[in-house]
Amino acid sequence: MRKWMLPGAIALSGVAGAAAAQDRHSELITMAAGEEREVFGTTFRAEDPSTAIFALSSELVTAAILSGALAQGDTRAHAGEALVTPIDGQATRRYGFDAERLSASLPPQWQSAAEAPLAALSARQQRRAFWGLIEPLGVNARAPVAPEAEAFRSAYLGNPTILALRRAAGGDRARLASLTVQRFAEALGAGDTAAVADLIDPAPFSGASADPDLWQSARYNVAARLVGESALVQVMASGTTADAQGTSFDVGGAFRIALVERDRALFVAAVEPLS
Repeated sequence: MRKWMLPGAIALSGVAGAAAAQDRHSELITMAAGEEREVFGTTFRAEDPSTAIFALSSELVTAAILSGALAQGDTRAHAGEALVTPIDGQATRRYGFDAERLSASLPPQWQSAAEAPLAALSARQQRRAFWGLIEPLGVNARAPVAPEAEAFRSAYLGNPTILALRRAAGGDRARLASLTVQRFAEALGAGDTAAVADLIDPAPFSGASADPDLWQSARYNVAARLVGESALVQVMASGTTADAQGTSFDVGGAFRIALVERDRALFVAAVEPLS
């Protein structure tokens, strides 16, 4: 019996109170046959002319195919199916998705492109469900944890810097630590305030406000101050290899970077001079 995925897997309204985050973390994309596109750090290839809704959660990248066919690596899926890829590098899997519920959650600007193919998919799924050919899974790829927690986590896990590091590490924590320190040093040395902010531990800021835009702004301000520290930037720009000391890394014999784990990602908790 073919199993299918409940609609919340890619329902864009599936995380209550997080409309702005959903806009940032979902895209409707049409691709030509043979075209490759990187979406949320994951590369997809169109086998046929295709339209899909892509959604990012704190753990997964999901591509719900409305028409055509897409592939991620060796895994292929057609209209009515979803490619679900864990951010930490595990294999992509193929599921079905609930077209009717997805259609009900569409933002107005997507309805002209997505409503008709989803209506056709929904009619086909209803026939198959009637005959017992498919049944729902209790899985929500759009919010793999409780919706309130998902909205909170997406604010600091959904940025391109953290996504790229988790994908590159492939679930190897030691490699993730090394890559995180390297990326932080590169960002500081280059004066990339946005990337520095992405890597700063969110915990001291997120408790200050329920509005992620406010506490993200405070985190960015701290990053800007770090970028303004000329001695720190000079050491980080030197490209000196960092020596690991557990969860801390000594950089250039002058500064120590301490990391902390948050939801399987690593963030910079402190930057301190060694003397």
